[in-house]
This record gives sequence, structure tokens and C-alpha cells, in this order.
Amino acid sequence: MEHALIREQIRSAFPPFDHQIVGIDALVKWDDPHIGRIFGGCFALFDEMGVGKTYQVINAAQILFEANALDRVFVVAPAPIRTVWFHPELGELKNHLWPDLPVWVTEYHSRRRQWKQGKPRPDGRVLKWVVTNYDFIRDPDRRAVLLQLASKRSWIILDESTAIKNPSAIQTKACLEIRKKCGRASILNGTPSPNGPGDLFSQAYFLDPRIFGCKSYYHFKARYGVMGGWQGRQVVAWRDIPDIQRRFAPYILRRLKEQCVDLPEKLPPVIMEATMKPSTWNIYKQMRDDMVAWLSEDTLATAQQAIVRILRLSQITSGFLGGVQQGDVDYCETTEEPEVQSQDLKTNITKEIGSEKLDLFMELFKILLEGDDGLKLLVWCRFRAELNRLHARLSTMYPTIPLGRIHGGQKRDERDAALRLLDPRVCPSGPVVVVGTPASGAMGLNLTASHTVVYLSNDYNLKTRLQSEDRVHRPGQTSPVSYFDIVAEGPNGQKTIDHTIMKALKAKDDLAKWTASAWLSELKEELTVEVT
Repeated sequence: MEHALIREQIRSAFPPFDHQIVGIDALVKWDDPHIGRIFGGCFALFDEMGVGKTYQVINAAQILFEANALDRVFVVAPAPIRTVWFHPELGELKNHLWPDLPVWVTEYHSRRRQWKQGKPRPDGRVLKWVVTNYDFIRDPDRRAVLLQLASKRSWIILDESTAIKNPSAIQTKACLEIRKKCGRASILNGTPSPNGPGDLFSQAYFLDPRIFGCKSYYHFKARYGVMGGWQGRQVVAWRDIPDIQRRFAPYILRRLKEQCVDLPEKLPPVIMEATMKPSTWNIYKQMRDDMVAWLSEDTLATAQQAIVRILRLSQITSGFLGGVQQGDVDYCETTEEPEVQSQDLKTNITKEIGSEKLDLFMELFKILLEGDDGLKLLVWCRFRAELNRLHARLSTMYPTIPLGRIHGGQKRDERDAALRLLDPRVCPSGPVVVVGTPASGAMGLNLTASHTVVYLSNDYNLKTRLQSEDRVHRPGQTSPVSYFDIVAEGPNGQKTIDHTIMKALKAKDDLAKWTASAWLSELKEELTVEVT
């Protein structure tokens, strides 16, 4: 289809950028043999965060509906993003559906909701959207409902498709089962292979097994993996990567924001150091030294065990111990859920041992507020206990400023109210603050009413950091975006785990993938610097 014709067909309130026209065209096409895209009905949109992947998908679906080639769209997303698609007032579908098109949008979850728009047509055709999440469709009975609805005139879309990177995961198998019943399939992701080429297998297999021509992941590893490690069962490197790229390239479109959208500048992070009190520092040193000894003596220590233990150091620099909850621990590569790997972390009892970073944040907030009486501030906290303490302090000291929070397991009304505070279409005129945990709010949200972001603590996962930064740096942003990172230091300027995290983030290094020996090396370096 000619790009000019696509542009004429789009009746969205938001005119498309040129790169979005290209993406919509690729999604609408069944195949494109002259570039090697010979397996029809599948495509991967790997545009960087903020380039408008959902916009392109929604408009492509409407064009296909108008061409009588599509009746139903299934959207499978991580749980926090489900509402980003579905919300009847602020969701992406509400934003970009053409007002005259007959549409039914259903949220397929434990409590089903639905909204409709557009006038019925004489032929009775309606474009039906079903929005659900990966966790929910693991259950065979729930999945059976979707399987009954799916047909060759259906399109299944996986948002944040690395959720199926583990070939043996239940949710991967669930998505594949639905895919077999659908005529079309697409995957959306801004970071499609955070761990290397191995992450691409399941995503490509979901689109069409013929792309790589491998019947299973074991076949894929045998062809492209260099095996080693314990009993030679681990992939220690990948070979023939150009062949992987050659096979997958015709089915992928990948654009960066800087290539597509003229956005304001993303300013370098400002590091602010909070000096720990001697009492807090003594607790930190004791925990750090115990960990160094444990890592040095335990030759069987794994990276997962190390990162969970080191989690304690981050807790201490944030001023508390205990209180680890679902979502506070990084995703483990071998599981489908974030989980706590150590029994001593499975407690909801929180012991406060300091407030140095919180106190510094309150000083910073006062300065920012004095400089901008319409301040829209977004604050990210690594831990739920840290978020709750910050929320309580702000509520007490600034009771008239609207305050929202975003975290896992909260009530829908509370989350929606927080999103409204930083939605440029409905946000208040005066100052507001939204505090959130990146694990629950780093993906899919549009918070561009804010252009000032503070990190009270950081996640170990590089992808989470990048995602959380881009909630405000995306189309719709009109001001340069400022970032502040508050890190803890010892009483005499000693470095802490916070500095390790910032150094890794600056180098675009993902600490969640560090080995136990890498953690040991870093902690020993911290000890050496302190002594010298």
C-alpha cells in the first residue's frame, strides 16, 4: 500500500509522523518477498521506547478492519501495562481509535470490563479488541475462552515480548497456543534481546517457526550456541550471529527516537550524595564485610544468590532493613515471576535505621518547588517500604499538594488517579508529585506532564532504568528532562553500593546479569578504596 494512501486513511486525532507511516505499512502488509519477508502475517516492531509502537499497531488494525481483513485483536501485555491499553478515558486505544469506527474494547481479567464507541454498520461488523496480561492466560480455562474467539481473521499482539523469551515458561506456551489459532501475529519491544541472541528464539518462533528453521530451543542452541559451563550444558557464547540477523531482519523494524522524533534534550543525571550517619554506616560496613567473606568462601555461590544478598546493602543505604515485597527483587532468568530467593528476605517487618537519603530529597524538593510553582515531579523508589515512607513524609509536610503513587497490587482507582496527575491532558495546573516503583510503573505509561525525575534508589536491571527514564522523555514532552540520583556515601565520603549501581548504569551495564565473582570484585574494590 502506498504511504500516501495510508496517511489519508488514518483518522486519528494525532497525525502520524513519517516513521509511523512506514511502520503502519509494514504491519498492514501480509508479506514483502522482495526484502525476504516470505512468511506471511507476522512482524516485529522493535522501535525504541517513545517512538509510538502502540499508535502504529492501533492504526494498522483499523486499516485492516476497513479492508475487511480483520475482525478481532488480542493484546497480551505485562499486568501493569494492561490498563495502559484498556483505560476507557486515558488508555492508548481511547487515544488513537477513530471515532466513527464501531469498536468494542474488552479487558479480559478477573473482573471483565468493556467499553464501546462508534455507530453500528449495516453489515454488523465490529472491530473487537481483547486486552489481557501474560499471568492471567497461563490458566488453561481462561486461555480456552480466547482460543474459542480466535480465528484466521484475528491478530495477536505481544507487548513487551521478552515476557516469552524463556521457551519453557508456561506463559510462552500459552501465547504460542493462541498464536496457532490467529492469522496474524506481532511482537512489540524496545529492548528485544537484553541477554543476547538467545532471547530472540522464542519471539521469532512465536511469529513463525520457519524464520530460524529450528524445531526447538535445543536445536537453536546446537546451531548457534557455544556450550560450556557445568557439564557443558550452558551457552557461554553465540556464533554465526550474522546468520541470526539475516534470517530475522526482514521481519523487524527498529527505529530510535533520535532518528524519528524531535524531542527536547535528555539532560545528564545530577548525582546528589547523602552522607550516612555513623550508626547507619556501621550497619552497612558489617553487612558488606559479611558478604565479602561469604562470596570469598562459598565457591558455589551463584549470581542470583549474590544479588539477593547484596539487595540488603541497597536497603541499608535507603535507610531500612526488611520489608521486601513482590516486585522488589529483580526478575530471575529461570522463573516466570519476580521472586525472593532467600527465606530471610520474605518478611514484611521493616526496621528503619536511617533517613539520610529521604532528608536530602526533602531539601531538594523544597528547592525545586521554590523554582517552579507548577512543578510536576516524578520520583522512583526501588523498594515499596521506601516509597511508603516518602509518601507519608510528603503527605505530612505538604498536605495541599496532590500526591499519587504507582506500585504493584494497588487499587485501580488509586493508580488511575496517580496517572492523571502526570497526564498532560488532565493534570492540575499547580505542583504535583507522583512516587512509584519502577518494577510496576516503568513500562508503557505516558507521564510527560513531568520533566523532572528523581531516583531515590535504583533497580539493578538496566532495562528498568531505561524504561523508567522514558516515561517522561517521549512524544508530547515539550521541555528538557532533568534527572536527579540520590546516592548514599559514608561519613567520610566512602563509596557505597549506590555508587557501584550508578557506575554500571553510566556504562550501560546490567547489574542483574553480573556474576558472583563480579560482585565480589566490586565489593573488594570498595574496601580497598576505603582503606587507602
